[in-house]
Amino acid sequence: MGQHTTMKILLLATAIILAPAGMACAADIAETSPTSAYDWSGLYAGVDIGYAAGKSNLFIAGGGLGGATDLNVGVDPNGFIGGVHIGANYQMENSFVIGAEADIAYGNIDGLTALDAGGGGGVTTLLKSELKWSGSARLRAGYAFDRTLPYITAGVAAAKYELIAVSAGGPAAEVTLHSDSHVGWTVGAGIEHAFTDRWIARAEYRYSDFGSQDLSVAAGLPTETHVDLQTQDIRVGLSYKF
Repeated sequence: MGQHTTMKILLLATAIILAPAGMACAADIAETSPTSAYDWSGLYAGVDIGYAAGKSNLFIAGGGLGGATDLNVGVDPNGFIGGVHIGANYQMENSFVIGAEADIAYGNIDGLTALDAGGGGGVTTLLKSELKWSGSARLRAGYAFDRTLPYITAGVAAAKYELIAVSAGGPAAEVTLHSDSHVGWTVGAGIEHAFTDRWIARAEYRYSDFGSQDLSVAAGLPTETHVDLQTQDIRVGLSYKF
């Protein structure tokens, strides 16, 4: 066997031996190449905190509940809120994301308004308003810029709202004027960013109108009464994507 033939055989054997190693290296390179864009599809749940500024107006027609004239006064509750949310997203091929979400929040959202009872006695009554809890069930829609998702949201909102009259003259006494659940609507917008494949941070603004209801204490009385409630809140939150 000539020298050239021996060299050819050695080169061929070397190629056969190194081929599997070369294919393994190629596979490793493929696995470490940049991954595809982030996928927002899936279930998630999380917590959020924020601040709610409420707008509420109490109206009692003259002659009702012992009053001589119409009572029309603002009893605006404000304060910090905190809650939980859960939802699901579906990302389409064109990067539009649609989804649904539900949330519930509690907090220290209340207000205190002083009333001059009149009559020359200088007796003052305090009206305390308190938002016990609020929640919503909403649809969401947004456009994904890889790991960043700006979105809009809208849906049904509900809240437990209380209004209490507190006597500030003489012996302290409290009368619950209203304690009922309100149902209305909410709209908002926000932005989310996925810092990892699982953890997502968000900031959101919402406006909610919980509608108007008669005072609980005036049920069955021929007296025109109502109290309404709207809130504007800003929240930040953290979600875990399953």
